[in-house]
Amino acid sequence: MSRLNAPIVTAVDGSALALDGVRWAALAAQRENRPLRVVSVVEPPILQYGSAIAMAQAYADASRAFAEGALDIARDVIGEAAPGVDATVEILDGRPALVLRELSSRAHLMVLGRRGLGGVTGLLLGSVSTDVVAHADCPVVVVPESPRTSGPVVVAVDGSPVSSAAIGAAFEQASFLQAPLIAVHTYGGNAGAAYFDRLHDERQQLTDEAHEALGSQLAGALGDYPDVSVTTAVTTEAPATQILESAADAQLIVMGSRGRGGFRGLLLGSTSQSVLQVATCPVMVVPA
Repeated sequence: MSRLNAPIVTAVDGSALALDGVRWAALAAQRENRPLRVVSVVEPPILQYGSAIAMAQAYADASRAFAEGALDIARDVIGEAAPGVDATVEILDGRPALVLRELSSRAHLMVLGRRGLGGVTGLLLGSVSTDVVAHADCPVVVVPESPRTSGPVVVAVDGSPVSSAAIGAAFEQASFLQAPLIAVHTYGGNAGAAYFDRLHDERQQLTDEAHEALGSQLAGALGDYPDVSVTTAVTTEAPATQILESAADAQLIVMGSRGRGGFRGLLLGSTSQSVLQVATCPVMVVPA
């Protein structure tokens, strides 16, 4: 389906991290002149019988009241962050991950806090965020606590089809944010010391080929977004390591859900998972 006028979707569960996501989503909707849809998903109670029915109904009523309160707070956050944004709020019934997956098929972008109320201390990425990032039909932005609002956009480039989609999304975001773009490309199979044991001329040839490949992958987007200033980082470092180093002061990382190293059937690659777990700025994951 066409997503020309599709909304930016975000979800709240009463947690502070979810509100960081709402704030980021509201500003994105303002930048991109898109509607914003805020949802709170309430899980239905387990079917009960006899005297337990009243308890199940009380639980359902309390859950909906809590969701309404979370949406009220979200309205205030949107009004402060991006007044004038066309925002709607609603309560939906179902399992959060499944409901959000379904919504992603009609969204331009989905924005989630890194971890919600159900998060376990020590786990940086919540189960709902993990599930939605892996299965969504639209790009998903995972927002950490108190995200930066300045600095470059960093995009991971590895020559895969999903990497091409990430390049387009990164240039678009850099243009909206009026930020410079850093394109990160790693090569050499992360061979480490073994790579540097090769003859100098062979190493130089591989390096030149890597720069040339990166340039060709960026060429189309450079023409489409002449306002975006681009620098490149080409290295034999492990991809996640180089992405995180390049994003030390970034306001956004953009990457594909799974690159060249991904195994068929795995929807989220190891590099994407590693970056999502520890990045200190929002991370946008773009599906194939």
